[in-house]
Amino acid sequence: MGRVFFVCLIACGLFAAQTSVVEEWDSRLDHATLLARQGNYAEAEKAYLAAIEQARDFPARDLRLAKAWNNLGALDYQLGRYEDAERLYTQALPAYQALHGMARAAYSSVLNNLAEVHRVRGNFLEAEKLYREAIEVREKINPRDAEIAAPLNNLAVMLNQQGRPREAEPLARRALQLWEANYGPKYRQVAAALNTLGEALRLLERYDESEQCHRRAVELRREILPPNDPEMASGLGNLGSVLYREGKYAEAAQLYREAIALREKALGPDHPKLAILLNNLGTSMQAIGKKKEAEDLYRRAMAIMEASGAAGNPDYAKAVENLGDLFLREGKAKGAETLYLRALAVREKAFGPHSGALADSYEWLADFYLRLGRLTEAERYLKRAIAMREGAFGPESAEVVRSLKLLGELYTVQKRTAQAESVRRRVDSIQHSFR
Repeated sequence: MGRVFFVCLIACGLFAAQTSVVEEWDSRLDHATLLARQGNYAEAEKAYLAAIEQARDFPARDLRLAKAWNNLGALDYQLGRYEDAERLYTQALPAYQALHGMARAAYSSVLNNLAEVHRVRGNFLEAEKLYREAIEVREKINPRDAEIAAPLNNLAVMLNQQGRPREAEPLARRALQLWEANYGPKYRQVAAALNTLGEALRLLERYDESEQCHRRAVELRREILPPNDPEMASGLGNLGSVLYREGKYAEAAQLYREAIALREKALGPDHPKLAILLNNLGTSMQAIGKKKEAEDLYRRAMAIMEASGAAGNPDYAKAVENLGDLFLREGKAKGAETLYLRALAVREKAFGPHSGALADSYEWLADFYLRLGRLTEAERYLKRAIAMREGAFGPESAEVVRSLKLLGELYTVQKRTAQAESVRRRVDSIQHSFR
């Protein structure tokens, strides 16, 4: 999960008000933020709401109301109330947008916060635009500013979710370098960057490097955090994902359970940060043959994301697709089809209609229809996969070859000899260009 900012007050945004009233308000908001950081969320929320009401009486150009909106938004984000957080950040942003000079750093922070909400809700196109603007704003002030690391790392998290690990890796490495250079190797955000880098390496199938990153992140958190700190859950879950990819299902499940227990204790049983861990535990249970437990975990993950407004996130699509896979293995092809199409719709909306990340989903559906003997649908989705890969990687790429080979196999099954031969010649031509 990415980092959001509680914003400090900007001196150039203050306007005339009685000094005693201003000092009292500032002290009250600082106390609210301290309560939020201590996990006393109910009291923090009361204090923020009181500060918002009082700030409405300040002059129109005073930043205090916008600051209170932002900080309450950060609290709502922590609590998984994403719609409320988005509304508050959107209200706060115009006041910060008008700032100049060094004060623009606060504008960058609010941009990052709004981007984070869009990311978790699956609005990736808008999130990427906001992250990149947040990075650009801070770089103009100071390219070595440690606070650039947060939007860099958050953007890398999203690129990993989109299946763009080659773009994510250098961003995660830069975030890691900035945090280590400014705060040393035993800073809690160093662990966050290690997790993001480790996920990029996992997606690039560099499993040994990925496991090293995640183990280092876990060891760092065990050293610097209290034993039951819920932040431990991120590292444990990510390490579990690497072990799962290596076929170590029981070890992965143990890590997922430990991470779930930490988050449930700290955040309650319905917090959206639980959802991906529940989904991942479900995959481990399915892999070792515990199908009923896997189904219950997938459904719980889906329900949590639906309730929190995060059903547009590709993590939701993963849980839906995993439940579909379980249905297919149980011979429930119709139910599986419904779930696969729902997962695809989520990804199409999140990634945009021309994203190369959709190609894998199209290929998966094509294979599904091929196994059912529904060759027309299989051909339609294979052609979509080819078009996506051509647009993302170029018409002469290895990625296109993979989809073309599947299309050739389909034509062979259909006894469409001329089309199969045409595809084979194109594959040979592309492969020859690689030599």
